Amino acid sequence: MNSPPDNKKIDVEENKLVIAFLIIPFAIAGALIRVALGRLETYSGAPVFGLVYAQWIGCFVMGMAVKNKTNLFHLYLPLQVGISTGLCGSITTFSSWQLGIFKEFANYNAYPHTRGKNVLSAISEFLVTLAMSLNGLVFGHHIGTWIAPFLFKSLESGIELNVIPRGFSTRYLRKYDYIVILIGVASWLGAMFAAIFAKDQKELALTCVFAPFGALLRWYLSFFNGKFKSFPIGTFIANIFGTIVIAVLGLVESGVYLTTIACDVVQGLADGFCGCLTTISTFMVELTTLPIEKAYTYGFISVVIGQCFMFVIMGSYIWSQGVNPTCV
Repeated sequence: MNSPPDNKKIDVEENKLVIAFLIIPFAIAGALIRVALGRLETYSGAPVFGLVYAQWIGCFVMGMAVKNKTNLFHLYLPLQVGISTGLCGSITTFSSWQLGIFKEFANYNAYPHTRGKNVLSAISEFLVTLAMSLNGLVFGHHIGTWIAPFLFKSLESGIELNVIPRGFSTRYLRKYDYIVILIGVASWLGAMFAAIFAKDQKELALTCVFAPFGALLRWYLSFFNGKFKSFPIGTFIANIFGTIVIAVLGLVESGVYLTTIACDVVQGLADGFCGCLTTISTFMVELTTLPIEKAYTYGFISVVIGQCFMFVIMGSYIWSQGVNPTCV
């Protein structure tokens, strides 16, 4: 009786330097997509908050990337990290979600309704985001399964990948790695020049400047996710730290006099740094892959601690001094 043939093994190099530079343009693109989608639902009478579109699309793309992780590794390993961590992680955001929930709890926009309606609004923001994010992730899985035979038909099946870690070394770089690094540098410099010379939409240019900082910090923190088997501590720290920062920025916007350029910087930090440091897409992947009891624990702790910081940082000022927005 013949024994089955062994799977063919292919060595794939993981160079963190290349990954870092590839995250930069993907983070900028993700932040721009999120801001653009958020502006779609700013008209009066909008049926849903604009951020939900970014959360759904980011989770949808993440679902496809997760389903085709091995294929993307085979194609070009940094591309998988760039799409999942750089693009999807920057399209979606945990901190803005937490801020939105708190603003509904606190009736930040002073809508003419009772406190009970405030609670209902906050619950709606919480549940709609979770439901749409989960829907996007699952739908992405389905579409990713369907398109795989068409997109990756040239790749051999039954191949076992052997990932070789190269750290941040420049010793093993290939020609296309240098192209990726050049694209990363050029995109970040382009955002900086736009922020310096732009006369309009300066807050958008600053968002692009700050976005890579947040995405790269989140990627670095993800290295610690394996420290605790059933609790992704890296994602948790990124989400909570970003929530704290956006709460401080919201506090600054609510009572401190700011110049126009200062308002642009605050908005750029909120949308760029905090928006790309925190993520719903990775959060949803973790919730759907952890054991169910651990998933509920992780999700509950993340949301509750995020809201606690919101209430302490923003709430303590708003409920004592009132809302006095200086950036409109």
